[in-house]
Amino acid sequence: MATVEVSRELKSLSKKSYCHKCQVTKRVSELKLCSRCQSAKYCSQACQKAHWKIHKAYCKPLEEVKLETVDEAWKNVFKSHGHKRTNVLEPITETLEQQSDRLQAWTDKWKPTILNWAFWAMNIPSSSTPEDKLSKFTFMFELQRRANPPTSEHYFEMHGAEIMHASEVILLLDHMKRVDILEEWRKIPRRKDTIQIMIVWKGHIIYLERLVPNFKDLRKKARNDPVLLGYDALEKNWVEELRKAIDSTDPEYHQKFYTRTWGQAAAEASFMSGLIAMRSVMDEIRAREDQPSSEVD
Repeated sequence: MATVEVSRELKSLSKKSYCHKCQVTKRVSELKLCSRCQSAKYCSQACQKAHWKIHKAYCKPLEEVKLETVDEAWKNVFKSHGHKRTNVLEPITETLEQQSDRLQAWTDKWKPTILNWAFWAMNIPSSSTPEDKLSKFTFMFELQRRANPPTSEHYFEMHGAEIMHASEVILLLDHMKRVDILEEWRKIPRRKDTIQIMIVWKGHIIYLERLVPNFKDLRKKARNDPVLLGYDALEKNWVEELRKAIDSTDPEYHQKFYTRTWGQAAAEASFMSGLIAMRSVMDEIRAREDQPSSEVD
């Protein structure tokens, strides 16, 4: 019975989409398309206006897109989704089973990196992150073969990564003709405290989950907590930073990145806290100086 309910939920989500700014899920008919590129969707004019600073980097009329050169097209794809141009390599001679084993071995090695970046990319404490985001979005991580891998463990490089709405995941799996994966995915309950992750290479898919045990506590921090600076810093430019991690061929890179980034954010938070305290003291001094004298001649 539970499986039927979950399938119904996904079937409902397949008919919906999301606002590119606030990420609220609505029926497609309730969202407005960007009149210029006919791609980005918004739930309101306010969201469209607020998202323009980001969207304008890749918002182009369909006529201009058709006139782009191959290099320009790839550059714009990377700008909007973080995808890297596919290398021209020799055809794969391995069997499907060998390919699957290779992908699994690579994932086992890089799993901590992917799990951590999926968590950072979601930026759960942010007030701009919908509370139900984890139940409706999936962290998609796509691989491609590396041209000259130093070792078998570094066989893959990052092709692209994005946070994909459930409706887009369904379309992707349908396009890949992976009905088996889609059926299994439909049986997985949608949870607000669990990040869904898909690692994709060619027709192979590995599914991971990242439980956020302190989800409610993190949501409470979406007020005026200095710790938010740390999460904001980890989420900033996450696609490029994740690519750096994979390109480093160092599976421990994520730990160094976390220590460095969180340390910088903590220093900034400390400075801002001290500055606010100093301003508060200065305001008190000025207020006392502005008070009329109570002495009587």
